[in-house]
Amino acid sequence: MQTCLPNCLELVPGLRKTTMTVHLSASPKSFLVVFLTMWFWVIESKAQVFENRTFDAGIDAMWQGHGIGTADFDGDGDLDVYIASRWKYDPFNPRSWNRLYQNNGDGTFSDVTEASGTRVDFLPELPTKVFGNKFSVAWADYDRDGDPDLLLTNVGPEVLFRNNGDGTFTDVATQAGLNPVDGTTDDFETAGVTWFDFDLDGYLDVYLSSWNGPNRFYRNRGDGTFENIGEETGLDLIDRTWMTMAWDVDGDNLTDLYLANDFGPNKLFLNEGDGSFRDGTAEWGLGDSGESMGLALGDASGDGFLDLYITNNAVRGGNSMLNTFFLGKGQGPLQDEAQAFGIANTDWAWGTEFFDGDLDGDLDLLVVNGALIARGTANRYFRNVYQETGQLDWQDISAASNTDGTAESHSLLVFDANDDGSPDVIITNWDEPLYYLEHPGTPFSWLKVALEGTASNLNGVGAKVFLFSPTGTQMRHNNGVDFLGQNVQPVMFGLGLDAGYDRIEVIWPGGMHEQWDGGLARQTITLRQGTGTLLATNVGSLTPSRQKDAGSVEVYPIPAKDRLIVNAAGDTNWIAHDALGRKVASGNAEHDAHFTIDVSGWPPGFYLLRVFDPITGKSESRTLVVAR
Repeated sequence: MQTCLPNCLELVPGLRKTTMTVHLSASPKSFLVVFLTMWFWVIESKAQVFENRTFDAGIDAMWQGHGIGTADFDGDGDLDVYIASRWKYDPFNPRSWNRLYQNNGDGTFSDVTEASGTRVDFLPELPTKVFGNKFSVAWADYDRDGDPDLLLTNVGPEVLFRNNGDGTFTDVATQAGLNPVDGTTDDFETAGVTWFDFDLDGYLDVYLSSWNGPNRFYRNRGDGTFENIGEETGLDLIDRTWMTMAWDVDGDNLTDLYLANDFGPNKLFLNEGDGSFRDGTAEWGLGDSGESMGLALGDASGDGFLDLYITNNAVRGGNSMLNTFFLGKGQGPLQDEAQAFGIANTDWAWGTEFFDGDLDGDLDLLVVNGALIARGTANRYFRNVYQETGQLDWQDISAASNTDGTAESHSLLVFDANDDGSPDVIITNWDEPLYYLEHPGTPFSWLKVALEGTASNLNGVGAKVFLFSPTGTQMRHNNGVDFLGQNVQPVMFGLGLDAGYDRIEVIWPGGMHEQWDGGLARQTITLRQGTGTLLATNVGSLTPSRQKDAGSVEVYPIPAKDRLIVNAAGDTNWIAHDALGRKVASGNAEHDAHFTIDVSGWPPGFYLLRVFDPITGKSESRTLVVAR
């Protein structure tokens, strides 16, 4: 039997009219399987071809870019972009200017740097360094006022732009405690930024990594200022750290910290929950020593564990400095699988990211690269074929996808620029205009999930989001961290041919676990902490396998009805806030390691209890539920 399908594919948006003749000797059911397979393959192929729209989009003025980040700074519903030039500011050289591009909502951007006050033309003379003078672009709502703020790292003083909520910004870095108040500056190359809430008090702390000086760790006091705790935590290292990534490695509901070090080895520090960290590098087998630069974190294998990809310098070090790919699991040590999967050698690699480029429900991998002694090397894009084959594997589609630019590329940003559900990409280049690669769109479904923390930090940084649909279960870690950048944007999922999803589960920082019912695909939804079905409230820093240590806090019962019992050590002060951040009650328990709090007058709902030592200032926070 001969069956001709002359016009089957013309209904698919963006695909050219295609004629196929299929010879069948089996049943119509077999024919349908063959046809759907071919149709799926054509869609997949088309969905992977990006178009370079740098000049059309109006962002071609940004040459010699370095760090890059995105957030909706003006609250109009689309994502804006800030890009740092690698050069020190020169009023006569536009290529040295940082730029804030406001998204016009129509596929184009407008330069609003001057109007917003974010040019950064006020820094003292910066010494010229081999890797540039300006580095990271990191968005975060550090003051919990509902709009994203912007931290920029440099050679010399840092810049913390507080969002004024009216389209303008004010630099408060010195007042906030991120720069010396006496005006002294250093010549350290502060490279990376990672915002995360290590002490679970609802405010984002920040770790600054340096390529040639001490790293710095700042605790957010919650009043607009920061305290440098690098020395007391042992994290003020001088390791030539390019980038760090924060996630709960060991599953104890505490956020740990991983350092990617040039001239290695890399290091993992496990959060102990009492303000201290311990070295867990050997335990988890994560001591990669190949001149590391970039990190990507995601569940590429679809097994519910986060996988880690590390870019290294294969050009200079050969096989000893290939990229590394650690498949996550519930315990260490982890094993490097990069060579087995063919993703080990991507030349002199820098930025990298996992994202679902074809919206089929699994995470693909993009790596950008290049250097003075490794010019002309193409960026690399690897397609994950897990959805098609049932097992993790990668196909190099760099050339076919038009992502194989050969400029010396350092940083990248994956975001939905035109709000069509498809991931677009911006790549900054050392000596050329940036690449803005727009996704062509696809008939495949998608979902974007924005998080709103109440007891947790406002944007849910550090949360895990699980999406359940006919395609399967997917997990994303909400951190927004890239090489020389951090972003505030919704978590993106591809859903293949699914018209909707069954449910979503979120594990918030600290362990609070909530579930929301399913809905339709092709939309952006916001999940507010405390509005879902509560699945678990074990948000303490202790796990059942660990005994109570001096200084740790136990709180029960959860949910509470009339009273709350608190076990702590020594002199203890406490304060409770409701889900909107309003103070509900406070008190102290001098020399009492066991006390109760009367919650009979508190309305049912979620609360954040902060317990702290009035002498040392060390604190721990717990999420509470009052129910009757």
